[in-house]
Amino acid sequence: MRPHRLQITAFGSFPGEEEVDFDALAEAGLFLIHGSTGAGKTTVLDALCFALYGQVPGQRNSARSLRCDHAPPGRGPRVVLEVTIRGRRLRVTRSPAWQRPKQRGTGTTLEQAKVLLEELTPSGEWTGLTTRMDEAGDLVGGLLGMNLAQFCQVAMLPQGDFAHFLRADGEERRKVLERLFSVKVYAAAESWLADRRTAAFRDQQALRREVDSVVNRVEEAAGPGLLTALAAPAASAEHTAETRDVAAWMEDDPLGWAGALAGLAEGAAARAAAECARSEKAALEARRLLEDGVALADRRRRHAEALTRSRALQESTEERADLEAVLAEAARADRVLPLIREVEQRTEAAAKARSLAADALNRATPLLDRDPLHGGARPAGPDRLTALERERLDEITRLGELRAEEPRLAALLEERGRVEAEIAHLTGEQHAADTRLAVLPGLRAGVEARLTAARLDAARLPAAEEARRAAARLAELETDLARLDVRLHDLAGKETSLAEARQKLPAALGEAVARLAAVRAEAAGIPAARAAVATAAAVLDAVRRRDGLTVRLEEARRARGVAVDRAQESRDRLQEIRQSRIDGMAAELAARLVPGDPCAVCGSPDHPAPAAPADAAPTPDDERAAESAYEAALRLRQDAENEVADLASRLDETLAAAGGLTAGQAGESLAAAEREHAALADAAAGEPRLAAEVDRLTAELEDVRAQAEEVTGLLAETRARRESAVTEQALLSSRLRADRHGTGDAREDGIAGETGEAGAGSADGTEGAGTGSAAGDGAAGPVALGEGPASSAGRAAQALRRAERTLRELGESARAVPGLEAEAAGLAAELEGLRERSRELAVALSARRTNLERITADAGLLTARLDAARGGDPTLAARLERLADEAGLLREAAEATRRERDAEDELETARARAAAGAAEAGFAGIEDARAAVRPAAEQEEKAERLRALDRERAAVDAQLADPELIAAAAEPEPDLAALKSGRDAADTAHAALLSASDRARLRRDRLAALRTELAECLDRWRPAAERHRIAESLAALAGGNSADNQWSMRLSAYVLGERLRQVVASANERLDHMSGGRYLLQHDLRRAAGDRSRSGGGLGLRILDGWTGVDRDPATLSGGEGFITSLALALGLADVVTAEAGGVELGTLFVDEGFGTLDEDTLDGVLDILDGLRDGGRAVGIVSHVGELRTRIPARLHIRKERHGSTIRQ
Repeated sequence: MRPHRLQITAFGSFPGEEEVDFDALAEAGLFLIHGSTGAGKTTVLDALCFALYGQVPGQRNSARSLRCDHAPPGRGPRVVLEVTIRGRRLRVTRSPAWQRPKQRGTGTTLEQAKVLLEELTPSGEWTGLTTRMDEAGDLVGGLLGMNLAQFCQVAMLPQGDFAHFLRADGEERRKVLERLFSVKVYAAAESWLADRRTAAFRDQQALRREVDSVVNRVEEAAGPGLLTALAAPAASAEHTAETRDVAAWMEDDPLGWAGALAGLAEGAAARAAAECARSEKAALEARRLLEDGVALADRRRRHAEALTRSRALQESTEERADLEAVLAEAARADRVLPLIREVEQRTEAAAKARSLAADALNRATPLLDRDPLHGGARPAGPDRLTALERERLDEITRLGELRAEEPRLAALLEERGRVEAEIAHLTGEQHAADTRLAVLPGLRAGVEARLTAARLDAARLPAAEEARRAAARLAELETDLARLDVRLHDLAGKETSLAEARQKLPAALGEAVARLAAVRAEAAGIPAARAAVATAAAVLDAVRRRDGLTVRLEEARRARGVAVDRAQESRDRLQEIRQSRIDGMAAELAARLVPGDPCAVCGSPDHPAPAAPADAAPTPDDERAAESAYEAALRLRQDAENEVADLASRLDETLAAAGGLTAGQAGESLAAAEREHAALADAAAGEPRLAAEVDRLTAELEDVRAQAEEVTGLLAETRARRESAVTEQALLSSRLRADRHGTGDAREDGIAGETGEAGAGSADGTEGAGTGSAAGDGAAGPVALGEGPASSAGRAAQALRRAERTLRELGESARAVPGLEAEAAGLAAELEGLRERSRELAVALSARRTNLERITADAGLLTARLDAARGGDPTLAARLERLADEAGLLREAAEATRRERDAEDELETARARAAAGAAEAGFAGIEDARAAVRPAAEQEEKAERLRALDRERAAVDAQLADPELIAAAAEPEPDLAALKSGRDAADTAHAALLSASDRARLRRDRLAALRTELAECLDRWRPAAERHRIAESLAALAGGNSADNQWSMRLSAYVLGERLRQVVASANERLDHMSGGRYLLQHDLRRAAGDRSRSGGGLGLRILDGWTGVDRDPATLSGGEGFITSLALALGLADVVTAEAGGVELGTLFVDEGFGTLDEDTLDGVLDILDGLRDGGRAVGIVSHVGELRTRIPARLHIRKERHGSTIRQ
């Protein structure tokens, strides 16, 4: 990777556009980037990184904006880099996000980040590759083979970071190395093994709990009886009786123990089944005898009930006769019912017709009162009403012929109003035209006079403009000369103060360096004291943890005892509930019996005496709740056991670390170590302040030298600008004096005279100022700030104001010429147009007055005809509407009277037919027939009653004739109580034996199933336990916790340790030369003192002192020794990272700061090493403000800091 050209615009410290030619710098091989503190040296490197990766290194990347605050509002930040990577010439143009001004309105808007990546083709043209941020980053990162962090460590060599890396502990070095070398796969392997160990432990624990749960259930299912039998002494022909150790058997061989219990349960179930079969036969015989007695008693009861019902039927003969008579009369009335309903319908229709006719006649009564042929005593008939309707229809036809004249009259009236309005409008317009014609000639004459004066002012405008420009420039020159005189005075004073500072600062710097060296010598013993404090603190912590764990272990053991007791109580409660359920199994089975359904035990559909449950008998829910409580207690017991084991293990570890000391003894040791460390720390407390003082004085001296150079250049530049301004002022004054009589206007002559005098006065004053400055070696003399220039500036300003006022007045007059010309032309055209319009208006008014007279006569004739036809109505349309309404009322009345007459005739006919039908059916009249009518439901109810009496009579007769009932009536009454008592006794005995048999069978089946389940659980648990053992061993080895891991190093730390060993080997090749053969770096596998992290091992660094043969802590190195060691470490790390990235060639390296702490000989050795890096055409850039380097390195890039931002000078 070799950069060629870097262009920076509005980025970081640079407000303008700056360019760096790396090709020119690379020709010297070794070049220097220098400038004042804060000038922007690091910003150049940030711009290089931003171009390549779109980010800047470190915390600066989190800044709110990368844009320079000094840049103009509209100038956006941009970085352009031309670079060659792996033989490809690329150009990267990047712009970070920034707030640009809105194109419309006020405020700002966000401009998103942009990128353009181009490549130079063999033909010499740039070809675009991509404008996407991700694609550009992938392409550049892929060619370089490293990320931003790796690139900064390899190409930038930040010495501050490596000084910290040199003195850091193992954990901090690990974090740095992990950013540079990928160990994700090894860390993932550690994490996977740890997770696998945890998962395997959980799996085997869960499976072991399943085994323990099945064992507990086997023990509960067996019950105390079988457990006692299993523990009883066993005798054989070969051995004497001895008691079995059931607990050991259950722990060692749970499957064999469960099989023995299942065998005992099998024998007990067989014996209970045989006893149950014998009791079942006796219960069946007692049940048969009871059933025979119950059947005989039922037949005797049925025969007695049939005799009682037969006697009751003999007494219901009268009821039967009444039902038959009512049904016959209702059948005759049903034949007359349709005729009766017709009469009712006709009566209702006639009443409705009468009501409608009366309403229609009431509405037509006013019309009949006006009829001369109608008398008020008798209503009018339909024929008369029809005649009156016809008269009104004839009149409507006659009046309809006149309706066409009404629209014609309205049109005439409308036209008359329009003509009258036109006459009024034309009359007003003619009056306005006459008024305007009277004033137009005077207005036209005034406008022409103003136009002539404006044209004269426009001709004098160019001369006035030239005079204003000359006056303005003279006023500017007066201001510039005054400002330059003040600037010269300030620069001279600053040059004097800088010269004094350059004499004092070197002595102060030497004194501060001596004090810093003395303090660092005292601070060399701090690391050993710090290690002693850490060791004593660790011992005190172990003592305190030991005491705390002892108390917690005692509490945990007491809690374990409580958990064991509660688990035993829960187990006893569960066994008690389960035994109670087994004892009450008969009642539980009886509760599920359903009348008519066969018994699940005996198969009989009859259930004469089901067993009753005992008071407070436990339910299945009670048993499940007790079982859940027992399992919860078991889990608590196991947790308590685990807690005791864990605390005991941790206590054993702390006992070794505590070393048998008491808390008081350990505290005294820590206090003594802390006092010793505090004494050393107090002595070395001034080191940061002194180091900062040395850095401050060094930077201040460098800054003073740079400022002195800048002030010298500024003095020369300011004097040259002043001489140029004086020359221009004299030329302008001469020109104005020569041209003062060039115009004929009095105002312009005055302006020229005043500006010429002002220029002459300023020139005289400035000449005196220039002389004074020259005599004073750059300082402005008293004449430059005297009375003459001030009065000249006042006259120039007054002349400028007058020139601008005159120019403004002439301009305003000249701008009015087009408007006045247009106004004069418009007035002439308006005068001619008004005269023509006045003649047209007179002709139009005469024609419209004649038309108005004609329209008024036609409208009067038509109005008289329509008034005669309207009569008493307000309008002709109202008269027609009234006649149409009267005809409708008369038509409705005629039709209503006809319908009333027809309804009366139909009602009389229906009444006659209904009376004839009632007489024919045997009724005295219509009302008698209506009273005999019965609803259909009532008739059906009475008929059904007759049929029910017949059926009941037949059933009673058949029952009294049954031979079985007759025979049963002759038999004696059976003793059912005695038979039932015998049946109950047999059932009770059988139920008890059946319950015992069921319990024995259920226990046998339960134990057999649990033994199978236990075998399956053991088959699952044994492989899981083996997997956990293997996972535990591998995870401990990879995590550095295994006894087989000698250095307690994690797998990822081992890989990083190998990388660090390579870095140390590469660094020693340069450190040996830079230190004069005294120092070498050593890779230390041991943990640092006080380092208790798991990852600290394998990443230690020590310094081997060749003069003493003793290895040292890097913290004991002085500032200069630490710098050369850090530089060697940085160069070694760059070599290893470069090889890791695929051997990419870095054509340019940058070394940032740190050279101020080196003496002359050491600096020569460092520069030799850096000069050796140029082998193969590589360039090395040093970023520093150390003045000594500027004398040794001719190729330089100077960053200048100014008030309005920094600039670059190459």
